[in-house]
Amino acid sequence: MAPHKAEPKFVVQDQESSLFLMPHEGDVAFTPWLHEAGRFDGFAEAVDTAALHCHEGYFVTQVFQCEDKWKNKH
Repeated sequence: MAPHKAEPKFVVQDQESSLFLMPHEGDVAFTPWLHEAGRFDGFAEAVDTAALHCHEGYFVTQVFQCEDKWKNKH
């Protein structure tokens, strides 16, 4: 079995509400679900966005987004 190709991304979680930032109609919204959270390409971009939308603090976490072969087949 070949290893998956994983690309590092970053997600932002609001400290007060525990909700994740997500893109919504060209703006930013919040979601309780990690799979709906927006993926940022860089740490600095995630921090800049969090500073604008998470007023009581935030967590930036690195995640690995795998290329999913099954998504392309269904």
